[in-house]
Amino acid sequence: MKKLSGAIGVTVTPLLEGDRPNYDEIIKQADELANSPIDGFFPCSSTGGYARLTVEDKLKIMEVVAKTNNGRKVLIAGACAVSLDEIKLYIDKAKELGYDACLSCPPYYYPLSQGEVLNYYKEICEYAGDMPIIAYNVPFFTTAIELDTFKEMLKIKNLVGMKDSSGNMKKISHECDLAREINPDFIMYTGTDDCLLPALVAGCKGSMTAFGAIFPEIIKNIYGYYENGDMAKAQSEQYKILPMLRLADGLMFPEGYKLVAKACGLKTGDLSPMCDAEKAAALYEAMTKELERIF
Repeated sequence: MKKLSGAIGVTVTPLLEGDRPNYDEIIKQADELANSPIDGFFPCSSTGGYARLTVEDKLKIMEVVAKTNNGRKVLIAGACAVSLDEIKLYIDKAKELGYDACLSCPPYYYPLSQGEVLNYYKEICEYAGDMPIIAYNVPFFTTAIELDTFKEMLKIKNLVGMKDSSGNMKKISHECDLAREINPDFIMYTGTDDCLLPALVAGCKGSMTAFGAIFPEIIKNIYGYYENGDMAKAQSEQYKILPMLRLADGLMFPEGYKLVAKACGLKTGDLSPMCDAEKAAALYEAMTKELERIF
């Protein structure tokens, strides 16, 4: 099994019209990431707008990305849905295509109790067999994984890690501490670029973030400086991306990150018609100027 820790880039999904994927651009993006310093990448993520894609398109994206990557980088597959049958379909496809792990959040839309969240992860981890499963705490979109539940999840065989996109560094610190005590091999990932360096200091062993795919060199620089004990340089690299993150957060998620990717040259397609076009145009101009400052 490949090493699953480190910097994982989550990709935006280039589109043609509406929510139809642009497979030529997806292949180009995957090839560039496979040749970049990033440790791995993750198509059909929240940043990739997976919830708006059809099941057929998600399966095809998984296929073309795996074929393009051709084993060069760690690949994480999304296994998120309302239906357990659909989640299992993605796990089966990931196995077939040779993905290295599947990430799954608690089923969304219908609220779950914490006991039901725990039972969910026991169910899919048992189903997955030899496919490693990574939990996903994303309280903005589905039931949050509370600390007591997480403590029990650490005992589940085949649950190898958890991505926490809450941005709650207090909670992430406790998650890292519990993982250290109960399951030292467990991998905590931060899901937010804003707190990458603080998360590494807290004990996270990896990250799954949008800027990991958009700015892989900068994200890997933060890791490198941190691991070499040069906190001043690590902090400088962290500060470098914060203004761009504030601009990205100026639009509805994930359209702001899609706009950053567009400013960097990816043919992302049109933004959602729900976006404020005038505001998006102003943000795009500010992003292009910010790129000049960063580089």
